[in-house]
Amino acid sequence: MSASSGRPTAVTVSFFLWLITVVLGIISGIVGLFSMSGNQTNGMGGALVAGGVIGIIIALVELFIVFRMRDGRNWARIVLLVLAILQVLGVVSAFSIIGTIGLVAVIIATILMFLPASNGYFRRG
Repeated sequence: MSASSGRPTAVTVSFFLWLITVVLGIISGIVGLFSMSGNQTNGMGGALVAGGVIGIIIALVELFIVFRMRDGRNWARIVLLVLAILQVLGVVSAFSIIGTIGLVAVIIATILMFLPASNGYFRRG
């Protein structure tokens, strides 16, 4: 456990892995926005912009939830579990290097959130 916060190390590591996932989501959204310039001729520009904007918004909402999880909010841990499941399903259908890195980080982060030491942290107060 962290001496100052009472937060288990597993939760802290999970928090940082979720932050990596959020950053990767923002990067993916930005890449989607910038890749539109080459796709405007075939009509894909609008879809890529929308996908990029949605990806960035989702990452920012996820960032808020990640900070709540770090603070011991069980509802945030459950929401992140659902997001992890959705991300696993999404990566299976849309393979990419960034997606694979994010997938590995999400799987490890999710496991860490549900270790016995972590469970006690989320059950307090």
